[in-house]
Amino acid sequence: MRLSDEQLRGLVNAGQLYEGWKDVLVQLANMPGGMYWRVINSKEYLYQYVPGPVGLRQQTKSLGPRTSQAEDAYRDFRERKEALEERRTAVEARIRELAPAWRALRLPAIDRTAGRILRTLDQANLIGHSVLVIGTYALKAYEVESASNFSAGMDATEDLDFTLCLTEGNIDPDVPRRLLLTLKHADPTFIVSTNSAKTVVNKDGYKVDLLTNNSAARHFSAARPWKPAALEGQEWLLLGKPVNAVLIDFDGWPVHISAPDPRYFALHKLWLSKRPGRPTAKRVKDERQGKALLEAIKQYMDHYPFNEEFAATLPAVLRGHLPVTKGSKSADARS
Repeated sequence: MRLSDEQLRGLVNAGQLYEGWKDVLVQLANMPGGMYWRVINSKEYLYQYVPGPVGLRQQTKSLGPRTSQAEDAYRDFRERKEALEERRTAVEARIRELAPAWRALRLPAIDRTAGRILRTLDQANLIGHSVLVIGTYALKAYEVESASNFSAGMDATEDLDFTLCLTEGNIDPDVPRRLLLTLKHADPTFIVSTNSAKTVVNKDGYKVDLLTNNSAARHFSAARPWKPAALEGQEWLLLGKPVNAVLIDFDGWPVHISAPDPRYFALHKLWLSKRPGRPTAKRVKDERQGKALLEAIKQYMDHYPFNEEFAATLPAVLRGHLPVTKGSKSADARS
């Protein structure tokens, strides 16, 4: 079902406000956490501090003795920070004003915990740069991209899955550690599961899994304490053009999701549905999601074509899951 004009306007407004809100937060994060005067041996010095990562003490740095230049720096800092805080307050007030209407419009939405996590990681510039959202949460981004609602029963479960969007020549082995530290800003109760190093879990049992592709896995062999698991097929999710979408959480607060190219995601789901040994319930869900997404792409996302150029990028195991279109070589080969 297509989204209504009112829903589309709501998504546009949510996206614009989110970008403005994120911009303010990023600017605030890049500023010193504070400045203050400190007396040492009867002489005043200007100090600044920046809050450190979770679990570490804040860093403090002297900017020198009190001079006219130091006073100017202190005044400029205060004025800029106050201006940014005013902007932040105004944007957040506008979001709180519109959130009930967005919820009433039933915009594509995810749960509150996932929303909080994704906003925190996005403010640290990790979403779309270090990780992509996979699993059923990605389907919500595809709903926005296709301006349509998928069928009932496609809602996300109580866990969140990421795949590292890092390839050879673009790999930072420290990313998993930084992801965990940033995640703890959203919820400090997250710890690595005793059952699996790829999973972190909070006090409520909410799980976040971190995956990677086989070619990148060797770079994370020493990753601690959160260690991504290498799974076959993850490399396919890094191909093509990722989808970037702003939707809302159940509180109506905007959230940004970066998900794989929907064509590769759909074909990957169909491939998973045929994997020997995969639990039946998961295979059924994979097939249902893959087929629903393929249909949405064909009907509403012609900017993601299933053409010969795309087919040429596919590994052989995925080509058999391509949708059959009239007059295509795939259709001729299967007739």
